[in-house]
Amino acid sequence: MNAAAHTKWFAASLLMGSWIAVSPQAAATPADTTEPAFAAVIEREVPAIMKAAKIKGAAVGLIVDGELVYAKGFGFADHAGTVPVTPDTVFVAASLSKPIAAWTVTRLAERGDIALDRPVADMLSPWPLAAGKFDRRAITVRHLLSHTAGTTLGGYQGWLDFNELPTLEQSLAGKTNGRGAVELFAAPGTKFQYSGGGYTLMQLAIERTTGRRYSDLARELVFQPLGMGDSSVAMTPQILADAAQGHGDDGAPVPARYYVEQAPSTLTTTVNDFAKWMSAGMIDEDGDTAGPLSQAELQRMYEPAALSTPRAPDEAVYGLGHFIERLKDGSTAVGHDGRNQAGFRAKFLMRPKARDGIVFFSNSRTGLALDRIVCLWGYDAAKVDPGADCKP
Repeated sequence: MNAAAHTKWFAASLLMGSWIAVSPQAAATPADTTEPAFAAVIEREVPAIMKAAKIKGAAVGLIVDGELVYAKGFGFADHAGTVPVTPDTVFVAASLSKPIAAWTVTRLAERGDIALDRPVADMLSPWPLAAGKFDRRAITVRHLLSHTAGTTLGGYQGWLDFNELPTLEQSLAGKTNGRGAVELFAAPGTKFQYSGGGYTLMQLAIERTTGRRYSDLARELVFQPLGMGDSSVAMTPQILADAAQGHGDDGAPVPARYYVEQAPSTLTTTVNDFAKWMSAGMIDEDGDTAGPLSQAELQRMYEPAALSTPRAPDEAVYGLGHFIERLKDGSTAVGHDGRNQAGFRAKFLMRPKARDGIVFFSNSRTGLALDRIVCLWGYDAAKVDPGADCKP
């Protein structure tokens, strides 16, 4: 995945679209809730977008007042069209791994296992990156989480054979199936550049410091406490065997790809599971949260990362693991998108203080067209007419 394209797609989160009507395939709505008005927009737009963009399958979830009030599957999880998508279908969520990583790191910091502002060089010996002109000792975990460490390599190609996965050290040194090595291109804290490579460096620092596998830490600190039993960052053949099948631009199935870079790349999850995590990241009017992180810890993730140089006018705004958007009514929304070479697209956007949000997963490379539904939700949340902004 190209870093500039990734950033541009999310920064344009209130733009997109193309549609023709068709009926949905499989549905499930959470019990004991009143279906919100925006559900009718989803019902109308998602099947139409899928038909126009030749999207094989998708799932959408809607959160209101901190609760999942609508969850529905559309189309099929498999190419043969025999397995309908439901809110419990497992999708590869790609870079939605990064906000999960922010939670994992925050929980490690909470219990004193790591420190956000500790030099990463103190956690990594020997240093895994090539020597350069910039001071590696200035890089902190906070820099890596906010893409301000000055590291390169936006995203990864992945591997078709699970058994040929490199080590993290080999990946950082350049065994990335054509994507190159992670390098330092700027002084830490001076500019934003989306860097999956930085998250890989952080993953290695965490594993060396704790003596634990990152996937085990994510499970124990995030997935288990929130009851996310169908979520993982391990990405094994067994996990992908139970997940939706990816599709390319032409609608044909594409083979699964595997990644050793778990912190930036390997989340597998469902709408029902991911909505639990979204709800746990929201803050009520009394400052209480529904998850293990405090209001202060969550707000730290949702604040723009500090830079020592002026931010470019069109530069994406990023906190710790989250892009930050300003909606038309002035409210703050946070979220992330995900996409990979194996034919998956995903995105969530939520307003933590308003306690609402939307998420979609798709098993088609053309699934980014579903960003239209996020665009419409953003304007609906701000009670503003989208005008031409969400039209094709």
